[in-house]
Amino acid sequence: MPYSLPSQPLRRHLATRVVITMVLAALLLSILLTAALSYSVYRYEIATAQQQFDNIEKSYLPSLAAGLWEVDIHRINTLLDGIARLEHVGAVNLTDELQQQHSRQHPQFSDALVSKHYPVHYQIDGEQHPVGTLQVQLMADGIQQHLWRQSRDIALVTVSALLLSAVLMLLIFRFAVSRHLRAMAQFASHLDLNRLEQPLQLQRPVRHDELDQVVDAINRLQQRIKHELLRRNEIEQQLNNNTAQLEQQVALRTTDLQLKNSLLQQQSAELAKQNEELDAYAHTVAHDLKHPLTSLIGMSRLLNATFIELSAEQKQAALTTINNTSRKMNDIINALLLLASMREQQNVALQPLDMALLVSNALQRLEDFAHQHQAAIEVPDSWPTAIGYPQWIEEVWVNYLSNAIKYGGRPPVIQLGADITPDAMVICWIRDNGRVLSTQQQAGLFSTFQRFSPQSADGHGLGLSIVKRIVTRLGGEVGYRAAEDGGSLFWFSLPQAPAAALPDQSGKST
Repeated sequence: MPYSLPSQPLRRHLATRVVITMVLAALLLSILLTAALSYSVYRYEIATAQQQFDNIEKSYLPSLAAGLWEVDIHRINTLLDGIARLEHVGAVNLTDELQQQHSRQHPQFSDALVSKHYPVHYQIDGEQHPVGTLQVQLMADGIQQHLWRQSRDIALVTVSALLLSAVLMLLIFRFAVSRHLRAMAQFASHLDLNRLEQPLQLQRPVRHDELDQVVDAINRLQQRIKHELLRRNEIEQQLNNNTAQLEQQVALRTTDLQLKNSLLQQQSAELAKQNEELDAYAHTVAHDLKHPLTSLIGMSRLLNATFIELSAEQKQAALTTINNTSRKMNDIINALLLLASMREQQNVALQPLDMALLVSNALQRLEDFAHQHQAAIEVPDSWPTAIGYPQWIEEVWVNYLSNAIKYGGRPPVIQLGADITPDAMVICWIRDNGRVLSTQQQAGLFSTFQRFSPQSADGHGLGLSIVKRIVTRLGGEVGYRAAEDGGSLFWFSLPQAPAAALPDQSGKST
């Protein structure tokens, strides 16, 4: 389809811009030439004016000396008037032996161009007698006026010639170039892709200049466009013939691939999850159970050794170590069993939680551990009711409480609480007075085998990962943040129990 209008409207004519550029360049050149000519004339006028000094010294100074010696006032005045009437002389001042002043000044004298003093001597028998002093000042007014008139005349002639040349150049450029450029632009703006047979022709004889080269380039471009359009139409026809068949094949294969891809993704996710859990089991058995077993074997060999006589205190210490190590192994095995039970129990019955009871049970299980660390634990009087699985949530509290006692301050000060969010989630939290975890520690906090302190070997690295799996299975989230008044704050969220599921005063559901 043809273009209706040019994309860029014509705002400035090329001929005008070319002529303005040439006029400015010529004007600058004329200014420079005028300045050079004016300076040359000025130097000439200065040299001419200074020649008056030589004329005065040769022609007037001897007669003036004779007049002063003879005290011929009429002669002196006549000579001073003659000097004053010389060209470029602005002021004449004669001082005789008696310090009498004789002055003459041109009516237009205002600024002295140059001044010169002549000592006046009268010679008798080869002997010089001073009779006075003559001061002559040349004025610049006449020279400046002459230079101004000459510069003005040169400028008027130059500007007139430039304006006339600019008008002629503008007319010539528009006739010889601009009208042909407009014809080219109009031809290009009305190109029709369906009618490319008409070539561009200018209304002038062929001269093989730059304009003819542009015309030839436009015509050759038009022919290439025509050839490319024919090729494109053939290719589009072939593509249209194959598109329908390809679309059908692609649709069938896409559906098949989507089904297979979905199945593979599910299988990959299940395998990845199983591999992660298997890695957790293997890592725990290989590392976390190895150290307690080594300790048990060592202590048992020590107690059974017949060549070493142990005191009662040493035997009691060995038995205490065996007991503590056995408890640690029992905790690891319980954590592994909890992981296994979570994997086996695909569907668990969720119910409203008695959070106060679950927290109390967790505290009873950790009573000795808390007493050993002299922990101060603050529990709220009431808890909001959340939905969950009681046995698992009790394990969550045990993990959070044991970590707060173990890694809190010395002694640990622990506070428990819960809040309700606008989206009906119960946020249960535990705050301690321990050190704040770094950003790097927070990044892998709930991953398997992450401990608060890499130097500590008291934990087995499964606690927080178990917490995350439990809460995620129950529809909640876990997290950590630095407490406002110092220390660490761990939290987990659970859905809030609906009003219909809350027990009434008789203990039955409403």
